[in-house]
Amino acid sequence: MIAVRRTYLPKPGVGGKLAALVKQAGEAMQTAGFNKPTVYRGWHGAHGRLQTEQRWDSIADYEASRSAVRKTPGITSVFDQIYPLLAETHITEIFEISE
Repeated sequence: MIAVRRTYLPKPGVGGKLAALVKQAGEAMQTAGFNKPTVYRGWHGAHGRLQTEQRWDSIADYEASRSAVRKTPGITSVFDQIYPLLAETHITEIFEISE
């Protein structure tokens, strides 16, 4: 099992709007049949920073989902609103879960 973590840093003044859209994107993913990501708010470091974590059974399942997500307007339309709010491109990290 893997965890895909994404970190989003908003431009000044749009953190609340970014948080609402990231939550909306997670709900759209769940509606489309994907695992809903957990959303975390940073309490220290860069102001307004958000991180999501989404678990997948394997890297192959995650990779296969990428093309499906790009073909799902309910998800891509939300990300079209997220990207202009970011101070920089989001960071993606993938971790193997070893329990």
